[in-house]
Amino acid sequence: MTKYMLTPKDEKEVLKTLPYVDSYLFGIKGFSRNFEHYYTLEELKPLIVELKKNQKEVFLSINKNMHTSDLEPLKVLLKECEVLKIDGIFYYDISLVKLKKDGWFDLPLVWHQEHMTTNYETCNFWEKQGVSMACLSSEITLEEIIEIKQNTKMGLIVPIFGYLPMFVSKRNLVKNYIERFQLEGRGIEYQIKKEGYTYPIVNDEMGTQVYSSHILNGMEESLLLRDEDISYLLFYSFHIEPKCMVEVLKSYRSLTRENVLLEEEKIDHMLKGNTDKGFFYKETVFRVKKNEK
Repeated sequence: MTKYMLTPKDEKEVLKTLPYVDSYLFGIKGFSRNFEHYYTLEELKPLIVELKKNQKEVFLSINKNMHTSDLEPLKVLLKECEVLKIDGIFYYDISLVKLKKDGWFDLPLVWHQEHMTTNYETCNFWEKQGVSMACLSSEITLEEIIEIKQNTKMGLIVPIFGYLPMFVSKRNLVKNYIERFQLEGRGIEYQIKKEGYTYPIVNDEMGTQVYSSHILNGMEESLLLRDEDISYLLFYSFHIEPKCMVEVLKSYRSLTRENVLLEEEKIDHMLKGNTDKGFFYKETVFRVKKNEK
C-alpha cells in the first residue's frame, strides 16, 4: 500500500495534517539542505514521541556533503536517532553508508542524491550495500519511474507535489550579491525572474537553494503510481499556505478515477494555475553535436 510522506512547514502543520499523512520528513540543523525549517534533535524529540503515539513514521534527512569535522557529531546524531527508533535516514553523502556497514548504527537508509537517483542499476548497487529505499529524482519521466520500480527490490519514494529543489550551493550567493552592490537585505527568502517565470530562492546559513517556478501537481499520476505499489508519495510544503496544504492532502487521499480530474482542477484553481506536471512527460535526450567543418 502506498503511503503519503510530507515535509512539514512546522509543528502546527504536522498537527493539522495528521489525518492525511503516514510519514513525516524533517531537516536537521547543520546536517540538512532544502528545508523550510531545521530542527535540533532535542527540539524534535517531543514531536517524535507524539507522532509515534499516533502511529506515524518519522524520517530524518541528512542530505548535506559531509566534511571531516562533521563525522564525530554525525556519529553522535545517528546513535541518538537509533534510540528514538527513527524509521529511516535520507542520505546524500556516502559516509552514512560506510558508518552503517561498520556497525555504527542500524537504521534504514534512503538514497537521496536528488538529481542522481535516476536508474535501477544504481538502485540495485546501493541495495547490495544495505540501503533500503531510494527517493527518486524529480527530473525523470513517469515511464522511467515505472521502469525502475519493475527492476529493483528497493522501496521507492516519488516526489508528487510541491516546489522542487533545482539548485543548491553552500555559498551565500544572494547575500554576497547584496553586500557587493550595497543593497538592503530582506531576510532569507527571495525571488528571481527569468523568461517570464518566477523562481523562489532561499539564502540561509546552509547556503543558497533555488526552487522550481511551478508547483508539481501529479494528482492523476499518483493513481498510476499507487497501482504500481510505489512505497511513498512525497509532498513538499515549501512556499505553500498551510490551509492549502491540508486541502491538497485531503484531495489526494480521496482520489478515485472518477473524481481525479475534478480534484486536480480544484487544486490548480486554489494554486492560481501555477502548477505543472514537472518532468513526468518530458524525456531528457542528450545528442552529440555534429562537428561542422
